[in-house]
Amino acid sequence: MAKESVLSIADKEAIKIEKLIFHVILTDEVNPIFLEELEITGEQQKFFRDRLADASQGRQYIFTEDNPPIKILAKQIVEASDEDFLKISKDIASRFKSTHTQNMNNGVFIISIASIRTRKLLFLIKLDHKKVYEYKLKGSKALLEEVKNTFSEDKTAIQKVALIDINPKVLWDVLVFDRSQPTGITKFFGNFLSVIPRETETDLTKKAQSFARRWATENKDKDIQEPSVYKNRARNYLLSTDSFDSEHYIEAVIQDTDKEKQTQLRNSFREFLTEGGLYGQSFPPRKDVLTKKETRNIRQTAEGVKIEWEGTLEENNISISNEKKQTGVV
Repeated sequence: MAKESVLSIADKEAIKIEKLIFHVILTDEVNPIFLEELEITGEQQKFFRDRLADASQGRQYIFTEDNPPIKILAKQIVEASDEDFLKISKDIASRFKSTHTQNMNNGVFIISIASIRTRKLLFLIKLDHKKVYEYKLKGSKALLEEVKNTFSEDKTAIQKVALIDINPKVLWDVLVFDRSQPTGITKFFGNFLSVIPRETETDLTKKAQSFARRWATENKDKDIQEPSVYKNRARNYLLSTDSFDSEHYIEAVIQDTDKEKQTQLRNSFREFLTEGGLYGQSFPPRKDVLTKKETRNIRQTAEGVKIEWEGTLEENNISISNEKKQTGVV
């Protein structure tokens, strides 16, 4: 059965670069400047591996048709020889440059095949050049000189990312990060990839609202608070933000005076979001989705008494023991 899960922390740490090349994208040039070979040291390999790990999350997309050009090229390149890998990488870079008809910063377009154990992924990353100054000393006088065509460890240099997984075992085809439109995708990048969102903002808002309750319900034995507490925190976060951020969401939902316990619960919740495919996605929450039905809490006591309320337990002067015999979560 196909899964929604995205790359976990363990997956990111296990990333191994199989093949990697980049081609130079310059605003004033019609075509990319193609590299024929790239030799990198062990330290440089780590630099690029870390950049892939940085870029290994985003909004989930699916291809708009069975075999769009990028999907065909992705299937070919993951199993390609070194010679064919280089040839296909040039084709992909050319398509990216020709599709981008608007203003673009100078930079490089990275094409890499990476493996995570037996899984193979295609990374496409547009990395902008970052202005860097080198200083030279002339006695006690410093002279500044711009160093051109530089890579940077600064994550803001990453402008566009497509992580493509053609394995049918996952429900998504591409994870996309687009700095020009953090909660979606620019028109040209969507056309380049031939993708559409797998889930709407409404779908994702409902998922974010329900995941807090579901996680709490599944973890009642960990001495946590009543599930409605986490559900209400999730709702409050979704109502107060214009852009869903996974880490901010986790911090808002999981709060505990015991900091060690809080860290453990946040790690557990992060794994839950990762397995459910929500972690790493960015979207504008739909406030209108958080209706009375979504915010209502219902419990049934051991004596069969049904309790229904909106808001927090404290606001309604309700106290519920968090025991296994308590049933019914809506």
